[in-house]
Amino acid sequence: MKTVGNDLLRHQLHENRKWYLALGIVLTLFGIVLLGALPFATLSVVLLFGVLMMLGGVVHFIAAFKIFDGGFRLLWALFGLLYLAAGYYAFTTPIKAAIVLTQLLAIILIIAGIVRILNAVIFHRLQGWGWTLLSGILTLATGVIILMSPDAPFWVLGLFLAIDILFQGINYLTLASYIKTEVPPSSADV
Repeated sequence: MKTVGNDLLRHQLHENRKWYLALGIVLTLFGIVLLGALPFATLSVVLLFGVLMMLGGVVHFIAAFKIFDGGFRLLWALFGLLYLAAGYYAFTTPIKAAIVLTQLLAIILIIAGIVRILNAVIFHRLQGWGWTLLSGILTLATGVIILMSPDAPFWVLGLFLAIDILFQGINYLTLASYIKTEVPPSSADV
């Protein structure tokens, strides 16, 4: 059954398909380029982290003095200072910040792996527990490998960024292809 809403949605999808295709191509190319330049990608992640942390500090200061009163004002102002300090540190010393962020990522992966393994052991009577166990083992191993690798700070964060951008590009390409082959044109497109 065709409705006006569905017809408008199909028309909008077909009208924007070229943009999804272009965005998919650009993001896929960026992902491939970043995979070839992991240290540059890691530096980009750290600098972006620093800028966002400093912006977060400014927002906390604005919130502290425009929204909150009393003790909360001081707490938000303190958070603002911490955000500004962390952002400034990351922005001015990106190599040290990359080392710290990579070690934090490795520790989080190790903790997540242990938690998944424990969940698999606790729920071993449920169907699919083996996949949870495998996921936990792989996550734990990834964290340990990153923590033990001396050159990990120069490629790990960039690898995560490059893979994310690459898969976003592939996602948009798939969406554009799906619209072309599977979404029937609207009455306005015919």
